[in-house]
Amino acid sequence: MYSELIRKSKDVTHVLNNLCNDTELELIANFGTDYRNHVQTELKRLQRKYNVIKLKDNNEPVGLYGLIPVKKRVAGMFLLTTDNLHKGNVIRFLRGCKKQINLWQNDYDLIMDLQYKKNETVKKWLKTLGFEASEMFQNDNFQVYYKGNIGLYNE
Repeated sequence: MYSELIRKSKDVTHVLNNLCNDTELELIANFGTDYRNHVQTELKRLQRKYNVIKLKDNNEPVGLYGLIPVKKRVAGMFLLTTDNLHKGNVIRFLRGCKKQINLWQNDYDLIMDLQYKKNETVKKWLKTLGFEASEMFQNDNFQVYYKGNIGLYNE
């Protein structure tokens, strides 16, 4: 697997049309059945400043990821994946994630992810990447995982 800045809208369309079930359930729980419009609006707002994950052997887009700035030095991250993400080397993927997060931490003092509690895989990934679960910021369906100064979220 490899990642690059998004260049083609067809890569976005491919990922959104082939979301894995866990990702789709999370988006529905967070934004309702009209989640697709919300996602497309956010991606447009980011002006192509996010990445696409592709499989090395066939260049198939299998994920989108990036940061959504919340306020100065605070951002939320997102990861939208297809089932075919698992056809790539997941260990290499996680190592790449760790490097990317370390780079982001040069610009952000707090990086957060709103984790869907029913998605155990992402929960394990976040813990592996050094994110901590916030007891303060959670509800029945979601919990904020973070790296950095969680106190900045309240300011």
